[in-house]
Amino acid sequence: MSGTLRSRLFSVSNPREVWLVTAAHAVNEFYSVALPPILPLLVNDFAISYAEAGALLTVFYVTYSVFQLPAGALADRIGQRWILAVGMVVLAAGILVAAGAQNYETLVFAEALAGLGGSTYHPAGMSLISDLEGSTTEGKAMGIHGLGGVVGTALAPALVGGLAAVFDWRFALTVSAGVGLVYGAVFLALFRDLPESSGPTVEPDGGSDPDAEAGTARTGSGWRRFVPHTFFSVPLRRWVLVLFLANLAISTELGAVRTYVTSYLVEHAGTTTGLANGVFFAMLVGAGIASLGAGTLADTMDRRTLGVAAMVGSSLALAGTALVPPVALALVVWFFLAGVVLWAALPAMNAITSAYSERGFSGSLFGVMLTAGSLGGAAGPLLFGALAERVGMGAAFPLVAVVSAAGAVVFLSMRRGEGSPES
Repeated sequence: MSGTLRSRLFSVSNPREVWLVTAAHAVNEFYSVALPPILPLLVNDFAISYAEAGALLTVFYVTYSVFQLPAGALADRIGQRWILAVGMVVLAAGILVAAGAQNYETLVFAEALAGLGGSTYHPAGMSLISDLEGSTTEGKAMGIHGLGGVVGTALAPALVGGLAAVFDWRFALTVSAGVGLVYGAVFLALFRDLPESSGPTVEPDGGSDPDAEAGTARTGSGWRRFVPHTFFSVPLRRWVLVLFLANLAISTELGAVRTYVTSYLVEHAGTTTGLANGVFFAMLVGAGIASLGAGTLADTMDRRTLGVAAMVGSSLALAGTALVPPVALALVVWFFLAGVVLWAALPAMNAITSAYSERGFSGSLFGVMLTAGSLGGAAGPLLFGALAERVGMGAAFPLVAVVSAAGAVVFLSMRRGEGSPES
């Protein structure tokens, strides 16, 4: 990678802190998909249906969704650093409970506990990234942050699926839980509080931080000042609804795909669990490329157009899975390309949301959009798990393309240039 390209993609003002938060994002996303690689094993061991297995992910995401806004308010009061670390430990504890579960009810409880812990990450982590970086580097930092999430998601099938294949799924979850417990302590030890700033923060280009000027100056602990009368002050405007629906469509699509891609490959394509998780990994490599590449595009082109293109591409990629021959190389290539288009919409969506977040209610806006994302993550596994029970996994998985098409329509409903750099 050339120095110029490296600088364009990775150069930020506070690399140590950004990478520590990014690693925490990787751990969080790893846990959010710890169960999908072993769903076929859970279905067999607990004699449950795929709808019941999908409901476990729904429990996780519903809990995750419900507690995000309270977690964000708590982070404003006691600091993102502690909320992020403690939440990671609680999340890991939920995975540990799942590892020892002897019945379905215990799995449900474990996912609820994991969802409670996981709900703390995004309100704390994304606000930390926002506080750490100014307007000239925030886009890159968010791209790095997003890449961490993709890497964590990609590691789940490799680690959980691999260990489950060699040993068993209980051992795989136990080892995975240990990773979060250790990194929670590492994060607390290494993450430095931000220096105190009593006035507008000077940015690398010599300008001032608009957040500080708006009354959200950074404090010594890195907390964003808590302003009760603005916490839920997102205006009831058309663009808020459009952003909410776009986030909902993207998260429903990704929630269904991440949950069922392994099961689809095993049940429909007839692959082994090991090969299926390898294909899933290839998809997430494509997602990582999309996170950085589409993030750069979002700073140079109309973001609505980028979102529409990504959602249309996702529709074609998902619908086309029914036509891919069950040959290892063909599956790897197709799902790699699918990963690129499926995840390309996220940087466009985050960039559009970020453009509006500088209007004095960023905390509330991110809270609402993160809630939409969690609701979609909860709906995807449940809806398509039930559909798989009715029409079979081979037909249900390509039908996720319907959600992608709906997302394209939502992006089209945005005004041209809405949320783009030039707007």
